[in-house]
Amino acid sequence: MMLNSSKIYCFRASWELSSPIRKHTIPDWLSVESNWQGYTIWTVPWIADVARVLGALEIEDSSDAWKSYLESLGFQNVTPVFGEDLFEDKLYSL
Repeated sequence: MMLNSSKIYCFRASWELSSPIRKHTIPDWLSVESNWQGYTIWTVPWIADVARVLGALEIEDSSDAWKSYLESLGFQNVTPVFGEDLFEDKLYSL
């Protein structure tokens, strides 16, 4: 059975307002970094898809659902951003 791969969703969140985030508590289906603008967060769809099949992740594959999920983890002022803006310094392409 072939899974339809989800897309990568990208967000920014305030590090000043968010609960203290500990790297070891971040699920594998999220990638989180921080810089002077706050947290940069993006989903890792190939892990999220497997987590959904296994029942470890029970959210819809939509920007609004991911935003709510991130807020439940303690991130504040979560804002969706274009992946190109998030990865422009890393030379990644979505």
